[in-house]
Amino acid sequence: MHVKISNLLFVPDVPCSCVPSVFSKEFLLVLIQGGLLVSRTLLTDYISRVEGYCGRALTSLEFAKFGRAVVDFALLGIPAAIVNSGLKFMQKQLELSFQSRLTLYLHRLYTSNRAYYAASTLGGLTHADQRITEDVEKFCFTISDLYSHTFKPLLDVVLFTRSLSRVMGYKGQMGLYGYYVLVAWLLRALAPPLAAITAQESALVGSFRAAHQRLVAHAEEVAFNDPPGGAAEQLILNQHLARLITFGRLSSFQRFLQQIADGYFVKYFASCVALLVYAGPIYFMDPAARGDQGQLTADYIRSMRLLQNTSRGVGDLIMVYKRMTSLAGHTSRVSELLEQVKLMSSEDIEHKELFRRNCSTNSLSALATSQDGHQADGFTYGDHQQPQQLQSPVPPKRVTGDVICFHRVALDAPDGMPLVRDLSFEVRHGCSVMLMGPNGCGKSSLFRVLAGLWPLQAGEITSPHKTELFYLSQRPYLVTGSLRDQLLYPAPPARVWAGSDPRDKQLFTNVAGQEPKYSDQDKELAACLEAVDLEYLLARGAGWDMVQPWQETLSGGEKQRLAMARLLFHKPTYAILDECTSAVSADGEVKLYEACVSAGITLLSIAHRPTLKRFHQLVVHIDGTVGATGKGWWTEVLDEKVLASSSAAALAAINAAGGQRP
Repeated sequence: MHVKISNLLFVPDVPCSCVPSVFSKEFLLVLIQGGLLVSRTLLTDYISRVEGYCGRALTSLEFAKFGRAVVDFALLGIPAAIVNSGLKFMQKQLELSFQSRLTLYLHRLYTSNRAYYAASTLGGLTHADQRITEDVEKFCFTISDLYSHTFKPLLDVVLFTRSLSRVMGYKGQMGLYGYYVLVAWLLRALAPPLAAITAQESALVGSFRAAHQRLVAHAEEVAFNDPPGGAAEQLILNQHLARLITFGRLSSFQRFLQQIADGYFVKYFASCVALLVYAGPIYFMDPAARGDQGQLTADYIRSMRLLQNTSRGVGDLIMVYKRMTSLAGHTSRVSELLEQVKLMSSEDIEHKELFRRNCSTNSLSALATSQDGHQADGFTYGDHQQPQQLQSPVPPKRVTGDVICFHRVALDAPDGMPLVRDLSFEVRHGCSVMLMGPNGCGKSSLFRVLAGLWPLQAGEITSPHKTELFYLSQRPYLVTGSLRDQLLYPAPPARVWAGSDPRDKQLFTNVAGQEPKYSDQDKELAACLEAVDLEYLLARGAGWDMVQPWQETLSGGEKQRLAMARLLFHKPTYAILDECTSAVSADGEVKLYEACVSAGITLLSIAHRPTLKRFHQLVVHIDGTVGATGKGWWTEVLDEKVLASSSAAALAAINAAGGQRP
């Protein structure tokens, strides 16, 4: 199921691959890193010769040669230092390049097709923020680090084996390598499941961070009920911490035992074996053929330096399995992230399957026929006070048109509770409609279905093009940016646009239909602020360019009024208002609605205050009485012009569903 590591590393023409082609920047960085690794190995080999020459000159009391050797050694240190620093620098560049490519690809998928909403709200992906930030970063660091710790040790072993053969031949070295093969098998058999440990540890860290983020997001609600709200949150946070610490102690103890075996067999006992491998041939050699003391000293110093580097290289190769298992843990999470984000960005815009699997415990498939074979519900219209015999549900269908129209729409809550049946009404230009009813009766759920956030379960919905609609929720979203940016949203903040890549700008233009405009609009923006009584914000700081933490700076009512100013600036044909003025005073709310009507905006509103009825021509009451009436809604006509402008089907629905006159 999971994408293989090789698929994430190098697959031609695949955007999520770290190295997509041999002509990519990443491939060039890999080549440069490889060149530096070869240079370091060659420098190490040459330095070992110079060290041996120094030892021979010193033991032979040839101080002039010794001085020249020291100078050579000092000069060699310059390129060696450059190469060593370059290796670390290039490894970081590789990591950043891999991270940039993967994250940009994820951003493109995550922000398309409302995948972010499906991930966070519909349960499509847990801890998406951690996976896109921390998990991708860890994966890229591990993969870039693995390259240096596999290619260089392998190169060291090959080149140093060749150099050592001139001093001690190949037979002794084969014995040393045979020891390492045996040790590698033993350590692999004793190793704990590092991949599973890494994946589980990342999941626990994500849960712990999510618990803290939840407290930050709902700090005010908790504080209102503290005490004992704070104490309750402490228990929750401590429980997440206890799970993380318990698992960390267990995994660290397993690593402790493993590191003892690794350190002894790979480092200390391996050094003993290397000494025996070097000294054995000399011991059994004819004393006359051993050479003078100076030559033996030079050979010993050089051989020990090369053996140490060879042993270190073989040891690193043995330890590669640990890095590979750790990489496998990160790869599994990144692969799952890629698979889920791809799925959410490619499936239907309503994410029907995801909604059905994670959010809904029931569906409307059983509405048409009851257990005894008779129709349980139907779709004829009648008085709202009596149960009616209804027709079978209509298959879900969405249509693009000039009006907003609900035709025989049926809706269940995610827990399977029926909300409405046979809901039919129209919102034509100039005839606003207001939804009223108790909490939990399905008003906001209807808006989610209208916007396509939830799938349409039954019935037909007609809606204009997205450019003619504007949604405002009870909790306004304030973008990070200047005061001007708050009104221009959903255009990106000016600073973001100025610093964006041309390709990203073109992508936004293709989606939005035009480039954002940031100049020559301040007069119109000021009129919108004045209409919602927020003109004083311009005097608080640096005018339109003032940047503040708006979510913390403004009160709840000011946030909602600023969102209404945004609506007035964009001036859509239809505005979908979900209790967007609930935190504003009654007088202020009336003024906001007057401004919308004066701007020629047709409203589809959810509200509770009866004073807002005068800005609408029709009220649809959703009362949650599906079990009693068979429908769960009824209508109240406020202005007769709604009857004149409605279609025949909508007019029949209004009259049959109560059709009360003022």
